[in-house]
Amino acid sequence: MNDYEKTKEQLVHEITELRKRFATLETTARECKQLETEIQDAREYAENIVETVREPLVVLDSDLKILTANHSFYDTFKVTPEETIGNFIYDLGNRQWDIPKLRVLFEEILPHDTVFNGYEVEHIFLDIGRKNILLNAREIFRENIGSRVILLAMEDITVRKLTEERISEVIWQQQAILDNIPNIAWLKDRGGRYVAVNEPFGSALGMAPKDLVGKSDHDIYPPERAVKYENDFREVMATGTRTNFEESIVDREGKIQYLEKIETPIFNDAGVVIGIIGIAQDITNRKEVEATLRYDSTHDVLTGLYNRAFFDEELERLAQNGMFPLSIVMADVNGLKTVNDTMGHEAGDNLIRLAAQLILGAFRAEDVVARIGGDEFAVLLPGTDKNVAEEAVKRIMGSPEIIDGLVSIAFGIASAENKDQLEEALKHSDERMYRDKSEQKES
Repeated sequence: MNDYEKTKEQLVHEITELRKRFATLETTARECKQLETEIQDAREYAENIVETVREPLVVLDSDLKILTANHSFYDTFKVTPEETIGNFIYDLGNRQWDIPKLRVLFEEILPHDTVFNGYEVEHIFLDIGRKNILLNAREIFRENIGSRVILLAMEDITVRKLTEERISEVIWQQQAILDNIPNIAWLKDRGGRYVAVNEPFGSALGMAPKDLVGKSDHDIYPPERAVKYENDFREVMATGTRTNFEESIVDREGKIQYLEKIETPIFNDAGVVIGIIGIAQDITNRKEVEATLRYDSTHDVLTGLYNRAFFDEELERLAQNGMFPLSIVMADVNGLKTVNDTMGHEAGDNLIRLAAQLILGAFRAEDVVARIGGDEFAVLLPGTDKNVAEEAVKRIMGSPEIIDGLVSIAFGIASAENKDQLEEALKHSDERMYRDKSEQKES
């Protein structure tokens, strides 16, 4: 092969190589163009996502420079895109963002945890004042270009924190009010759950007040009491009226305790009942005093039998209720004056007590046995004919105390079939008693 042919072959080879290189360059250019398009599409896609996020959001590069931010960020922190994009985050707004806790997040936490949620920062910004911000950060590594970006989302929780603080203050205030009430006191929400209770409430149940918060009556009390308390609560909620309740319970020591409970509805600004406040007072002593006074007003002090006033009331009540036949027994202790004169009034009192014991023991629980005078007794037997009354008197007369002469009693018995006969029956029983008294004196 001559020199011309060699040169020609060499030129052909070089031209072929050049064509190959050119084709490769064309492919690379197309690929670069395609990659650039994909990057631009991805950027627009990411920016659209960023803009749709309601909370402030910024995207930082690995050097903590801001690549992009959404409108919420600009609106919240009163900055412009020109002041923001491309700037080091710590330099924003005269270095307002040079916050120690933010540095801890970026420089100490994120290098070890690529995702971090709920990181709270409190800071005073020059233009917008004190803010409480909840930060959520995520580090993303982009393999195709070998770099990383940081997504930083911010939630302004300033109002929420203030609200929580205010709610906390209200809770402390209401707890302080309850704790200064010496009686059992509580608050319930509209669902019937305890919002707050005081120390006396907890002590009555043997529990700490904080452990009762959020519980219902069914969580605390036996079923029967829980149902009653739930019904009381519903009544107050339905009527919107302050209501008084009384109840008796057995306390932790097994003693009967009487409580007076007042439940008052709580209204919101719209006039809707949203709960109740309750106060319970131990009225056991008052009930005992009332019972004592009631007993004293209806009973004879010396014998414990009913007194004349109660006897007259029962006589009227039995007549009104038609408790006929109604038998009446009158009794009188013989020789009381002689005993008082010769042995003293104490001996006379003992004689009256003995007579009262004998008379009471001979009659039924539903019969009314009363001392109506110094040495006089009377018995009402509702729904009972004269024969039953006579049998009772026979039992008394056959007792050892009568037979042995420890006491002597005269009796008179009569019966009324209706209300019209009642006055006459009273008269007959009294007359027969005096007749018996006279006969016993003569014998």
